[in-house]
Amino acid sequence: MNGATTRRGDAQKTRAVAKKHLPTDYEGVILLRPDCDDATRAGAIDGFKSMLGEGLQQWEQTEHGLKPNSYDIKGYPDAYQVVVNFTCAPETYAAAAEELAKPAVGSEEVIIRTMFLKTK
Repeated sequence: MNGATTRRGDAQKTRAVAKKHLPTDYEGVILLRPDCDDATRAGAIDGFKSMLGEGLQQWEQTEHGLKPNSYDIKGYPDAYQVVVNFTCAPETYAAAAEELAKPAVGSEEVIIRTMFLKTK
């Protein structure tokens, strides 16, 4: 064998790096405290959208209202559920997810749980 052959793993890594900046579709659920008013909930959702910034290419949200949780989340037996579908670059989502994971210090925590998945 000559030294010009490439390993299969190297080719897979190259494809993964090439796709890193392509827009990706995400679907997720945002659970908000049940005792917040509409303006506070809207502000929390808008805050998440602003975390995505200019990288956000598409946004769709469906509010499911107050639903019981399978178990208490941060002491709440139910939560206000919002399902979101959006498109952005993976690094944009990663930065927003990292920001969401930080504890709310000095402010009231409105979003009590999130979960997002890639849809494509």
